[in-house]
Amino acid sequence: MTSIIKLHALSGARDESPPCYMLQVDEFRFLLDCGWDEDFSMDFVKDLRRAAPQVDAVLLSYPDHLHLGALPYLVGKGDLNCPIYATVPVYKMGQMFMYDLYQSRHNSQDFNKFTLDDVDVAFDKIIQLEYSQSIVLKGKGHGLQITPVPAGHMIGGTIWKILKDGEEEIIYAIDYNHKKERHLNGCQLDTISRPSVLITDSFNALYNQLGRRQRDEQLMTTILQTMRNDGNVLVAVDTAGRMLELAQLMDQMWRNSESGLTAYSLALLNNVSFNVVEFAKSQVEWMSDKLMRTFEGQRNNPFQLKHVRLCHNLAELAKVPEPKKGKRNEYIKEMEKSKRERLRREPEGVMLFSVCTRQA
Repeated sequence: MTSIIKLHALSGARDESPPCYMLQVDEFRFLLDCGWDEDFSMDFVKDLRRAAPQVDAVLLSYPDHLHLGALPYLVGKGDLNCPIYATVPVYKMGQMFMYDLYQSRHNSQDFNKFTLDDVDVAFDKIIQLEYSQSIVLKGKGHGLQITPVPAGHMIGGTIWKILKDGEEEIIYAIDYNHKKERHLNGCQLDTISRPSVLITDSFNALYNQLGRRQRDEQLMTTILQTMRNDGNVLVAVDTAGRMLELAQLMDQMWRNSESGLTAYSLALLNNVSFNVVEFAKSQVEWMSDKLMRTFEGQRNNPFQLKHVRLCHNLAELAKVPEPKKGKRNEYIKEMEKSKRERLRREPEGVMLFSVCTRQA
């Protein structure tokens, strides 16, 4: 029997706003992601809050605020009370994103959209899944089955397969990456075959990306040129998503004694940097085949970062060694002065490459 399928875009259609969609299959309603914009606009979640009590299940694709940022608010203040499904890394790293985001806002303004308790309560509702682990829904969801498959892009990133009565297949696939990356495999497009409904996006459809080696060389060249001119390199990164690849790449570069980088310090600054790296160490099985082979063969964890100094605030960052203390102090003062504006633009954290004493 053919199902009645309806899709309503609460956000993430016809513009670059965070994805949030209501998918109705007969009488069952899925909320597909629940991102929030960086300004935490109440107008942005107005329709979402009204719809929250009708939601029967939430499917989360990625751990960043653009895909689950509204979850603590909806659970704490929006009457969202239903099962929430995500992969293990989306659960763990999603918490880190929201802790960091809350703390960054709380440190710079009177932030009351949600609390850390709201974050904890929301994530306690998440049912953690492995890739290819199918869940058969019950009650109103009788006849429905959901399965997460790899999407690439971020650790735990998910393409959702929704199967109705073993016949009609609905695919929810956004922000996926089909290419292998340094720390992740690409998405598994071969698991998708002639679905009844495909929900996807068209970002980067016309974008021609440089090869990985060329991108790495350009980054390394820019870093070296800047620091040899007594400069500092500040790179805006997220909390626990794309940052992982960059941290691993930078640590590898610093390990190479011929790179010329070992004379300089490397620091990662966000409120939860230690926890993020510890979680990454414990989730190698969710990463690329190459990293897995390295870990299994050499028992060398790719996120045992030897050169990245983990900082949680500007005071810790100020202690990172650098010969020109006057210049460092001026730099830290400037960061503090512009902290509110910087956090508004880049709420997730920064990676800093700074000049330090040359080694003998």
